[in-house]
Formats: sequence, C-alpha cells, structure tokens
Amino acid sequence: MIITFSSAIIDSGDFMIDTSNYSDNMALFNFTQNCNIKGKESIAYIFNDNLNYLRSLYNSGKLHPVTYDNIQKTILCGSVYLGYDIYVCPECGKESIIPHRCHSKFCTSCGAKETKKRAALVSSMALDAHHRHIVFTIPKQLRRYFIADRSLLNLLFIAARNTLACVFNDDKYRKNKNKNKNKLPTAKKNTKNLYDYKNDRNKIIFGSVMTLHTFGRDLKWNPHIHCLVCEEAFDTLKEKMRNFSFISYEKLRKTWMYQVLHLLSKQHLKGFRYLKNTFYKELDEGFYVYAKKNENQDDNNVEECVKYITRYTSRPAIAESRIIKYEDDKKMIRWWYNRHEDEKYVEVYEPVEQFLNNLILHCPDENFKMVRYYGFYSNKNKPLLEKIYALYGIEKKKHIKNIKERKKELKRKLEHFKYRTHMIESYAKDPLLCTCGAIMKYEYTYDPFEGGTPNDRHYREGCLNECRRLRLERRRTRCDDS
Repeated sequence: MIITFSSAIIDSGDFMIDTSNYSDNMALFNFTQNCNIKGKESIAYIFNDNLNYLRSLYNSGKLHPVTYDNIQKTILCGSVYLGYDIYVCPECGKESIIPHRCHSKFCTSCGAKETKKRAALVSSMALDAHHRHIVFTIPKQLRRYFIADRSLLNLLFIAARNTLACVFNDDKYRKNKNKNKNKLPTAKKNTKNLYDYKNDRNKIIFGSVMTLHTFGRDLKWNPHIHCLVCEEAFDTLKEKMRNFSFISYEKLRKTWMYQVLHLLSKQHLKGFRYLKNTFYKELDEGFYVYAKKNENQDDNNVEECVKYITRYTSRPAIAESRIIKYEDDKKMIRWWYNRHEDEKYVEVYEPVEQFLNNLILHCPDENFKMVRYYGFYSNKNKPLLEKIYALYGIEKKKHIKNIKERKKELKRKLEHFKYRTHMIESYAKDPLLCTCGAIMKYEYTYDPFEGGTPNDRHYREGCLNECRRLRLERRRTRCDDS
C-alpha cells in the first residue's frame, strides 16, 4: 500500500480518502510542525526548522541512527505519515481520521503519557510502606568516560544496586571486606558476576526501582541514578520483614564511591588509575549521595516520589514550558532553568545549534533500559513479592493487596490512558462523537510499517521532504489568492 500526498487524495491500495473534507485539520499533513505557533515553542518545530543541520550531523556520523530516528518521528508525530485509523459514523457516514503517534524520546505529548503509564506500573507494585528516594551522583571528572562509551552507563546501575546490597547486608559486607582485604582483585568478564550477594544464602533482600538521568537542569551531560528503595526488607534467614528506616549516609557515600571506581577500574580506561588514587586521597566522605528521609510521607503515598524518578524516562530533557522564545530568523533560542545549588532562576540565550547539541545528547541507545527493577521488585522475584505482601500485612495487621488485586487495579488505571478515555478526561471531548450525535465505529487501519519495513528511516525522510513541499505549495497558493 502506498500513500501519495501529491494530490488531495490519499491512495492506500484499495482504500481511498478524499482529504478535501479535512482542510480545517491540517495537522493531518504535518503542517503544524512546519509552522511556528505564537506562544507555543515546540521542540518538533525546532527540529524541523533545523533539519538540514541535523541531517549533516547524521551524514557525518556525529549523530547516532537511533537519535535521528527519534527526531524524524517527533517531527512527524500526529500526522498521517506514521499511519492512521479510520472511524465512520453509522448514521450519516462521516469519516474521521485519527493519526498514529510517534512514541519518540523527544516528543513531549507521547512522553508524558508513557511516563504516567510507567508511574502507574511502579505505584501498583510498590509495597504499602515507607520508600526512600536516593540520588547517586558521580564527580565531573568521571563523566567524560560515560559520554565516550555509553555502554558504561550499565555500570552505574550495577554500582547503585551493589551499594544497596552492601548497606542492607552490612554484617556480610564487613566479613567479606576483612576476608578479602589482602587479596588482589580478579578480572570478571561476565557481567552477571558483578552483582554482589546475588547467590548468597541467608541474605537481606531489598526492593528497589532505579532510573537513569543523563542530564542536569542546564542540559549538560550529568549521568546519575534516581532510586526508589523500600525501607522494609526481607530477611531470608528469619523469614520475616526487617525495617531499615535508618541508613548511614557515610556508609552509603563511601560504598557508592568504591563500587563505581571498582567497576570502572576493570574497563582499563585511559588515565583512570591516577584519577582513582586522587579520589581516594581527596574525597574522604565518598561521592555525593542524596538520601534525605521524608518525614511527612504517608505509608500509602509513594506516588509523588514515583512520578519524580520516572518523569524523564520517556520525555525529552527539557519541557517545552521552559523554552521562552525561539527566534527562527536569527537561529537563537532563549530558555530557563532553576539552578540546583540555590534554586536561582537562570536564563540562557544561545544559538539553536548549541541547544540542539545538548538536547540530542540525552537520547538513550536502542534497547537500553532506562528503568530497572531490583530485589523483590524484579520480575524474577514475583513469588517472593507475593510472600512479602502477606508477611507485611500480618505484621501491620491490615489488608495488603496481593498481586492479583494489584493487576486488576493497574488494568483499571491503564484504561484511563487509552486514546478515547484519555481525550475525554483531558479535553472533555469525545473524539468519536459525530456531529449527528452517534458514536463512530472503527473501519480501517493503515500502517506504513506493517511487516517490519527495513527502510523505515528512508521512508520517514521522504515524508519529511514531502510535507515541506506541500507547505511551500500551500504558501504559493495563498500568495496567488491574495
């Protein structure tokens, strides 16, 4: 099936739509991404207006293919180029086109919806107990290694997980530390062996959800881990729950520094040995870790913390509300942020190319998991999690929802994020309600990527050229009419 936009007809094989009836909704043809709407600075428009620069980066090998794919999808989001669904009114025969979304890492609308889904998933599985929000950071001197080799970002997850394992298993940690004090470290090629206490007996099992942020508020490269950890842990020896509301900051910081440096030392990085010795000499307190306890948090309220740590897992590094003005004629952009140290308002005015360089830097690699689950929150430990729900309910003498009840609750929450329900709740308007009062019925779906088209990038590139050509034709038509 082929879509042709040269005329007013969309031809998809044996199904044709007369688009003359949809002249009021030019978003179907991506015109909204080609126009700078006053008062709304769109990332999609900024991408599209600087598409030649982004193409030059991609063609020179300076832009990863997965990043360029996400840029293409963001520009084409909400248009029929990515496919569409047809709904027809059974009473009057009126048709409605609902275009497919892009689900890109740079799309604010798609990302906001995916973030809400992720938050609902984490909230539904979280134990009804106090959870601590911990932020693991690294010094500026180490950041260059992670930007040069993005595969090293996996080590941050492992280091954060091992840090928590050492803190919760403090007795085992001290014994192993004294036992292996005089032993030389051996290289471990298998990453599975990098997880401390994974196969130990009689250990304390914690529950944690971690997400990676690679940016700071100023959009600069600053990889750090946001962690949501339950203060209730399972003691496998005594078969009961143990409370860990007190966590030693000193131990947390020093263990985190040791784990990061220990894992990086196995990668044989240039100049790292000297840097490692410098850290151990100068940083007596270890790397900075934020782990302040929220005294006002209710046992049943972990949703706010979940929303915070998952808010940028599927969204761009900057919200469109922080973009003050994009001057497309001067290729300059003005945006703001609140400085992390003192919450001071800072306004940035810079060339748009510099802004784009900082923004696209934070697109994750293909199939890289930005959110990971450890301990009794991992998928492998679902039977243990069911047991923990029961044990904690007996201990607190109240009903704790089991996995079956939580799945039903999650399904009910996810119903709100379906297209029709989400549009009704967000805009108080039913997209399938015809002007005659009847509800439209599903008729047909066109998917240009059906069957796994191998040249998706080439197809999207043609669509971008086509919608630009249509925009120029539309401008010329308006000039002729005037």
